[in-house]
Amino acid sequence: MRKSMIESWYSFLKLARFLTWYAVAVVTFFYLLPIVGLLAESQYDLMSSAAKFFAIIGFFVVVSAWHIISMRDRWRMSASQA
Repeated sequence: MRKSMIESWYSFLKLARFLTWYAVAVVTFFYLLPIVGLLAESQYDLMSSAAKFFAIIGFFVVVSAWHIISMRDRWRMSASQA
């Protein structure tokens, strides 16, 4: 009986430690993300219109390539299972 109480207490302490670190991480993200967003916005505003255009095109190329590669992997998996 005594051992189970000690184990329960350790479990509770682990949960409290996890929740504390989780709360610290969430608060940090809510504090840092707006700052990073403002920095990215100011850098984006300083770019020329041609650089903005190529940055957006590059973003869409990367996202499209990622999508095509993931679709290819899914097609290969479904073909090997059939």
